[in-house]
Amino acid sequence: MASIKDIAVRAEVSIGTVDRVMHNRGRVSDETKNRVLRIVEELGYRPNIFARNLSLDRVFHFAVLMPRLSQDSGYWRIPANGIDRAGQELTNHRIRLQYFTYDRYSERSFESAFRKSLARKPDGLLIAPVLQSVAARLLAEVPKTLPYVFFDSSIPGTECLSAIGQDSYTSGLLAANLMLTVMHGGGMVAVVRVNPSDFHIEERLRGFLSRIKENPKIVHKLYDVDSHQGESAFSSSVRQILRENPELGGIFVSNAWTHPIAKGIHANGKKRNVCIVGYDLIPKNCRCVESGLVSFLISQRPEMQGYEGIYCLYEHVVLRENVKSKIMVPIDILTRDNLKYYVD
Repeated sequence: MASIKDIAVRAEVSIGTVDRVMHNRGRVSDETKNRVLRIVEELGYRPNIFARNLSLDRVFHFAVLMPRLSQDSGYWRIPANGIDRAGQELTNHRIRLQYFTYDRYSERSFESAFRKSLARKPDGLLIAPVLQSVAARLLAEVPKTLPYVFFDSSIPGTECLSAIGQDSYTSGLLAANLMLTVMHGGGMVAVVRVNPSDFHIEERLRGFLSRIKENPKIVHKLYDVDSHQGESAFSSSVRQILRENPELGGIFVSNAWTHPIAKGIHANGKKRNVCIVGYDLIPKNCRCVESGLVSFLISQRPEMQGYEGIYCLYEHVVLRENVKSKIMVPIDILTRDNLKYYVD
């Protein structure tokens, strides 16, 4: 059965605009109104009268549990932008959001934020479960009636309503393929695993290594870096990598901490000789791509993940519609040539 979101996507408008057309309220151009009504007819959509009446009687509260926005080089500000945008669009639907942020290096901080979020008795939870072990333990305490959605990463075996993210294993395969197009003659590749790790980072590494190992001309070595120590830890790791591998040909970085690796390589005079593949369109990484320090960035569309997460809860809790158990976001490859189409 078609949902209000399906109509919005087909009509290229927001869910709020579809709602205004369906209930004949607010300002909508005749052209947009006719397009929405035509798609409603084509899809055979029938509004959920019970959910409509229910939404008029109460306010719905969604709790967002995620790392502090400044952590991981500011990566978490990006999904927060998508979460905020969805919240603004759904304000007239009586949706209210509240953030509960935690220190991604502290299980105690996660547990505190988790318990505070449950104490508010929300109608739904949106969770970035990057501290996997403590998250899995605490999720057993979530009432069966409280739906929760994962974004950025996932925890296999849990009873989440939906998991939103990238096919991490495939993105690792893709990263390896990109590396091999540059290093077709073979050579040494340093694989940087950024800790603390989680399920989706491990899946990226698994995909990357499985493809790299297929090429007998490629030699690789794994390096672990503790991101809690900041950029200095990456500078130290770069020195170790270059000292141990004078003929280094490539570096794979498992998350958004690509920029200190790239800057360290450049500082040691290796700018043009090393292919660097990393993740995420944070400003520092984008500048490294623009200047040629990073060959490829892979984006997991974190803003889209946050946005979809809130709408997933809205559709399930308010509209009483079925939602997908998995929502996979596209895998985008960014280079100097196309970066401008992805950043403001």
